[in-house]
Order: sequence, then structure tokens, then C-alpha cells
Amino acid sequence: MTTNNELLRIMERISNTTATDEEIIQFNIWCDSFRGTEQQVPGLEEIQSKVLARIHQTINRKKARIIPMYARRFAAAAAVILVVSAGLFYYRSLKFDQSLSDIAKQDIAPGSNKAILTLGSGKRIVLTGAANGELAKEEGVVITKAADGQLIYTVSGKDSNSSDFNTIETPRGGQHQLRLPDGTEIWLNAATTLKYPANFTALKERRVQLSGEAYFQVAKDGSHPFIVETDRSSVEVLGTHFDVNAYKDDAVVKTTLLEGSVKVLRGAVVKVIKPNQQAVSDGGGIVVKEVVADDAIAWKNGYFMFSSDRLDNIMSRIARWYDVDVVYGDESLKREIFLGTISRYEKISKVLRMLERTGTVVFEVKGNTVRINRKE
Repeated sequence: MTTNNELLRIMERISNTTATDEEIIQFNIWCDSFRGTEQQVPGLEEIQSKVLARIHQTINRKKARIIPMYARRFAAAAAVILVVSAGLFYYRSLKFDQSLSDIAKQDIAPGSNKAILTLGSGKRIVLTGAANGELAKEEGVVITKAADGQLIYTVSGKDSNSSDFNTIETPRGGQHQLRLPDGTEIWLNAATTLKYPANFTALKERRVQLSGEAYFQVAKDGSHPFIVETDRSSVEVLGTHFDVNAYKDDAVVKTTLLEGSVKVLRGAVVKVIKPNQQAVSDGGGIVVKEVVADDAIAWKNGYFMFSSDRLDNIMSRIARWYDVDVVYGDESLKREIFLGTISRYEKISKVLRMLERTGTVVFEVKGNTVRINRKE
């Protein structure tokens, strides 16, 4: 018979991604023995608190592993939402299904640094294949590509009154980083467009237009506010770190703050958010909620973070990064919940395998399309 100490050890190994398949199956058998009963689990509170702490530490260390949960009801602790069943933590079995090998046969590589720069003159530069060094000169500004691929704007020494805008676009399966002439650094996620002045020198404010998602580290300038415009809201700062998620096919715009303060505006509605808060803007206004801000920029740090996310939200991110289309054989699957992390630089087969191992879903990859069915 499995003792409490042995179960606690297995649960801790599950949470820090070192458990074997046999240990997870053993744990699931124990969990299943309590399903549908009112039987109390000895030492459950101690087990819960220790596993919650370990999972929170694991997420902070950005472990590359999905931690699947059985979706029945939710409990929140230490800003980590876990899914519990019958009053205890339940992890689905990691039984290997032979059909998983079909995913690898149709494998798809992850995204990479890809973008197109359009200058004020209308000239387009494909940054993916562009050589390092100077790319272009505009009035008062030199544009260069660094060895790490970053696009850098430098004021050349003479002021410019030019109001020309540049536009940088990342495709699905692309990302890019740039540094504006004021020192502001911006990371662009996949399928994102950013329009901005080539030079802020003669402008009273630093205003850019965003569609998609970007992480901003805005250089401090108390006399020149930095404003990010989206189609549903705008963000105004003087100098801080924040993420704006404003994809046109998403129902809301999310602004998440990591440092400093941010003013989010939608019409006459104005909200000021603090670090670890997120402003969610939809057709009805702006709602502010507490979040773990690092989760919102997981993409910028090279991994997917699923914090009790619905499958349709997860697959939207996967579709943009791997440039695939997603089809659901069962629409109810969109509401399934997952929690965990995995590297964005794995091939799609590994990401889908981890999701399949929850026992909820099965994937079929054909060409550029991923079909999702319920596991029978």
C-alpha cells in the first residue's frame, strides 16, 4: 500500500517534472480510488500546500513541461490556479498512444526571427535575409541590423522634422526585436504589426500603433509620454515595462504591467494599473485584475505558459507561432483547461504530445492543419 510520504514524494516529482510515467500512473490509480466517494484523504492539506509551493517554484523557474490537470473545479493559491477533482489533485495518466507517432511524421518547426520593415519612402526590407550592419538612412536616423538580429534606430546627430512612419510586420511563425531612437526596446510576437515614427526628436509625444502583441521596455522621458494605440484602447506611460496583447481576432485587449505604472484608456474610461495587474479592454470598458505578470511575457522569454487556460486560447498561440490552422472535431474541447509550461522552440509534435498525454485530446496533423478530437 502506498504511504502518504510516498504519495507526497511522487506529487513533488510530478510538479518538478522528474516523475516517471510509472509513478504518475501509480498516483492516478490512487486518485481514482477516491473518485465518486466522500472518503477523506489523510494528510491532504499538507500534501496540497507542499505541492502548490513546489508547482509555483517550478513555474517561476520556467520548466519546459506541461502539467496537465483534471478539469472539475478550481482552487487558487499563491497566484497559481490548479484544477482539482473529488477534493484532491488529479493528474491524467501519461500513457503513450501509438497514434502519437503520426504527429512526428507531419512535424512542423517552431517560429523564428522573421519580419518585414517598410520605410517612410515605401521601400520594403525583408529582415530575415538582410545582412548585418547598416540597412538604411532616413533624415536624421540610421537603421542597422545587429548581430543578434535586433533592428536598431540611431539619431545621426542632426535633428529631423520628418514625420515619416516606419512599419515592422512579423508573419505567423515570426518574431522580432527593435530599439527605437529614444532607447525604447520592443519585442514583437508572431502576426504583429507596429507602426512608429522613425525619429521622435521633433515630436511632443512618442506614439506608436500596434496590432498583435508586443512587450515594451520604454525609455524614461518625463516630458514626452509614450503612447501605444490599438483598435480598442490606448496605453500611456512615461517609462516602464509592459505587455500589450491586441490581436484583432481576440475578443479583448490585455495590457499587463511588470514595472512602474501605466494608464489605460478607452474613450472616457481611464484605469491606472500597478505591477502584476492586467487591464482587460472589451466593448464594455476596462476591467483590472491581479495576475502573475511574468506569465504574460512567457512568449518573449521563449516558452509557452498556460495558467489554467482554455484549449482554444492555447491553440490560438500555437497556431500563430507554428503557422498552422486549427480545426476542432468537438467544439466542447475548446473549454478544456490546461496548466503548465513548455519551450516555444520545440517542434510542434512535442507540444502536441504533451497535450495529448492529458488523456483528453488527440491531434491529427495534415500539411498545415491541426485537427483536434476528443480522446475516446
